[in-house]
Amino acid sequence: MMKNIRQRVFLKKIWISIDETTDAEGRQIANAIIGTLEEDRAGDIFLLNTDALEKTNHSTICKFFDKSLSILWPDGIKHDDVLLFLSDAAPYMVKCGKSLNALYSKMVHVTCAAHGLHRTAEEVRGQFSTIDKIISNVKNFFKKSPSRVQIFKTHAPNIPLPPEPVITRWGTWLNASIYYCEYYKQICEIVEMLDSEYALSIKIAKKNLVKTCVKSNLVYIKSNFKVLSDSILKLQSKNMPLAESLDILEKVQVQLQMAQGYDGQKVYKKFETVLNKNSGLKILKQISKIIGGESDNMDDLHEDLTTNDLSFYKFAPITSVDVERSFSIYKNLLTDNRRSFKLENIRKHLLLQCNTVGNQEG
Repeated sequence: MMKNIRQRVFLKKIWISIDETTDAEGRQIANAIIGTLEEDRAGDIFLLNTDALEKTNHSTICKFFDKSLSILWPDGIKHDDVLLFLSDAAPYMVKCGKSLNALYSKMVHVTCAAHGLHRTAEEVRGQFSTIDKIISNVKNFFKKSPSRVQIFKTHAPNIPLPPEPVITRWGTWLNASIYYCEYYKQICEIVEMLDSEYALSIKIAKKNLVKTCVKSNLVYIKSNFKVLSDSILKLQSKNMPLAESLDILEKVQVQLQMAQGYDGQKVYKKFETVLNKNSGLKILKQISKIIGGESDNMDDLHEDLTTNDLSFYKFAPITSVDVERSFSIYKNLLTDNRRSFKLENIRKHLLLQCNTVGNQEG
């Protein structure tokens, strides 16, 4: 598999994405995904490396970055062929990107755009605490109660069960809010059928569902912020041209700017803050305009980037969704009740599974 990856990446410009997670054994696991940058099509994507970190900081990530690329290029890292680094916006990742630019002078560091939209969606959640309590408590009393689930299915057979949002999963809280907006009446009827004495979560849900602000808040959230969850989903699509990805972000910006009221202004301000901190994204916007013939300004680009290099950004990704997918496969290999896998064997299985799936899809 590694021989195949080296052959397919040979003499190509690449991007690299790194992220870390905690596995069932409590280890800090880092994955490195690479992809080729092609002038006329979306490139091939590979899981290059997975390893356990002693701790998570900019130093260990930098070492993992170099170690991963030395696996790809055992005869010497081709620093000028690395044009893009994707990560989340954690401070240690930002610091890592700045440190690496000393060696990878052509590399643009971009923090994940979908993660940025999720952080904006979290601002929405923070503005509507009553809705958050409803979503959290209704999720709790249906989660492990077959009898309540049966009551729900009997009373409302044509609508899905209440969603179970996970705060770390992009956009799931907003999707839950939209669900409650669409099925508010049915949810109220079902919750009212349940006995408050059986669970505190039922009591809290009943108390909050009848508040006068709830219906109007749900309408406000769906009308103004649905664009965030829709755009997060769109940005997770494979093989998207850079110009198309950036256009999605521009449409989000326009719609959020139109949101009226104090809450809308707070959310838009958060979105603007997230965008302004993503300096690499600004560079990609400039490159995209040059590629599209909309601009001839190359003043703010990295000095070492050549005119030929810029043509390889046409299909550059702006999200780290591929590395997130690799963690999903990792967690299927090492589950809470199956922990005997040694890390070296996990690495081999993960490389085979991720890259086989990727090649089939490509």
